[in-house]
Amino acid sequence: MNTHRIIFCTLALSAYVFEAKAAALKGVVVDPSGHGIPGAQIAAVNALGVITQQVTDDRGAFNLYISPLYESVQVRAAAQGFQTTTVPAGITMIRLQLAPQAESIRVTASAIDAIPSQQGTQVSVITSADLRERNEGLAVDVLRTLPGMVFAQDGARGAVADLFVRGGNSNANLVLFNGVPINSFYYGGLFDFAHLPSDAIEEVQVARGPQSAIYGSYAQGGVVSFETRSPANGPAFDFIAEGGTHRENRFALSGESMLSRGWGLAGSLSSLIANGPVPNSDYRDDGILLALDHRWRTQSLSVFGNFNSNDVGEPGPDGSNPVGLYSGIDRISRSKNNTSTYGAHYSDQMSDNFRLDLMAGMFWNNNLYISPYGPSFNKDLSGNGEARGTYAISKNMTVAAGYVFHREEMRNTYVNTTDGSSFLLRRDDISEYLEYRLSVGKLFVNMGVRNERYKMPVVPGNAFGFPPRPDFPARTDTEVSPKFAAAYALMPATRLHASYGTGIRPPGGADLAFTNNPALLPERTQSYDAGVEQHLFGNKLSIDATWFHNRYKDLIVSLGGTLSKLSLYSTGNLANSRAEGIETSAQLRPARWLSLNASYTWLQSEVLSLNGSTGLVQSYYYLGQPLLRRPKQSGTLVATFRRGRADLNFVGYWRGHTLDVEPNYGAFAGLYKNAGYQSAAINLNLRLRGNLTVYANLRNAFNQRYEEIYGYPAPLLNVVAGLKWSLARAR
Repeated sequence: MNTHRIIFCTLALSAYVFEAKAAALKGVVVDPSGHGIPGAQIAAVNALGVITQQVTDDRGAFNLYISPLYESVQVRAAAQGFQTTTVPAGITMIRLQLAPQAESIRVTASAIDAIPSQQGTQVSVITSADLRERNEGLAVDVLRTLPGMVFAQDGARGAVADLFVRGGNSNANLVLFNGVPINSFYYGGLFDFAHLPSDAIEEVQVARGPQSAIYGSYAQGGVVSFETRSPANGPAFDFIAEGGTHRENRFALSGESMLSRGWGLAGSLSSLIANGPVPNSDYRDDGILLALDHRWRTQSLSVFGNFNSNDVGEPGPDGSNPVGLYSGIDRISRSKNNTSTYGAHYSDQMSDNFRLDLMAGMFWNNNLYISPYGPSFNKDLSGNGEARGTYAISKNMTVAAGYVFHREEMRNTYVNTTDGSSFLLRRDDISEYLEYRLSVGKLFVNMGVRNERYKMPVVPGNAFGFPPRPDFPARTDTEVSPKFAAAYALMPATRLHASYGTGIRPPGGADLAFTNNPALLPERTQSYDAGVEQHLFGNKLSIDATWFHNRYKDLIVSLGGTLSKLSLYSTGNLANSRAEGIETSAQLRPARWLSLNASYTWLQSEVLSLNGSTGLVQSYYYLGQPLLRRPKQSGTLVATFRRGRADLNFVGYWRGHTLDVEPNYGAFAGLYKNAGYQSAAINLNLRLRGNLTVYANLRNAFNQRYEEIYGYPAPLLNVVAGLKWSLARAR
């Protein structure tokens, strides 16, 4: 008996020692001169994609946990300003060459892991280094510099910030938070980018062009994916305290523990307060994040919870006033939001060529709006569950298939039944998708298709609504979205890329509540793009030019007045528009201490005739009119200088004129030209000692007067200064 115990304990101890030895993939990532690269992404990968990943520490070192049960493991390293490299596991020094690019280990544009340069879809990445170095308390102020993206914010901090991608509507972008959709059901997919604290964010990825074949609803113009801090990145702790103009102050604590026996924690606590430049433009934003990771053998489990509370005054327009309708500062109106997002992700590589992923999430937003007419509320609640299997058919072929259930619900003060009581408006989205990836030499192809079924229960009527709404029977609609994308390395320094896809935006809660049409269908987008990326001067300069064309069909439009002859209903899927243009970007990295990133977008957009008409368009617009708030020309520039203990960022963006509406009563009161503008920011980091850094950030550094939205002036020159300390600055 004792002999058996001794043998068993010896075998168990041997297995533990073997596991411990195999768990350590240690090494260092260095630049061409042999100096460590802090903040580089490092990942263990196999035929199915990323197994686990980490961020190198301040010396460029990494220590990955990896079970001995995995086979054919390689290590991939990516860092901003360096060329992504994949090497066999066991190599302890990974040398990266300078390159003007920012890649990520895995990207949003595919259900199958692949780096951006091996995809036909255009993807931009905001890295952890960008977020920490730029000293912006809100993620939106870092996103502004990405190509093809235009933000329109109606005022100071906390004011509503809409995003237009390649000319698409502001409600045509799917937004993910650790993979959980966080778009508003009531507002038909709209997302306000004004309130996401940057302290909790590890990385942001933006895939431009329709992605409904992968992600379904709302992914018409693109996908914006926020990934939060993770304990897999290694031990880190950050402290930030700052103050500035308009009595702005910010405080944040964020960090990650190291994985111990496969367990790890990450979290963030932040608060931002500002008074704003005019009465009732004050703002408060508080956020808390907690994430837990567990890894064992070939399995992993990640769970997180995030809560954000914000309160912002809405003083109304106080700028351009073309017809004299401005009545003064609104000192009453305010918006308050309490937003919760929760999610879980379980992954198991069940064999060398098959991985199972199970994901679930919930998004909940309670909005209270206070106006001179009294309080009103809106509650958005959505939940989703997804199962995905990824199978490596061969070294060059991989397929992923998934099933998704997504439920959206909302209540609103103004969405009522005939007796005046509010009711829960609900929709279920059930879908299946399939994606196939082929890589042959220098050719990379992704093809996908998604079938969706939208199920609406009975919607009770409201005889006193505007318009009166009859009872809507239960119904089911089916939509199919395809996608094709390819990238080809024509020469070592030349890459061709192209994509085609369709996107869908189902009717929002407001669309369904304020219509007498029981058969509103999803809006549709058909899009294709093609471009070339060229590396020059020994890979120190990269230039990309992409042509894109978007056609928007079945847009929901009101049909009163002279348009009533086109339909029996007050609204219908009859509107059309298009947008096309050229999106260019350039990255220059001549030396490690200097990098330049610039972008320029030329956009041509126009309103097209309504279905069933010759030359008729929606009320207050005209045929061929440019789409609102989409500039014909826009551009950005980010220059980064690093010398000794100092880092300096110069951030500039400019925008041509746009067509906008009268700021008080909208298009009803007329359309007006909103002048273009140029704006710049200067950010300086100075390390005092160790990882203690003092910084200053000048926004609108040249004190330019401009309005992103007509009638709503952007803040003039304002500055914040702060102190930050990091346990591991690179993380």
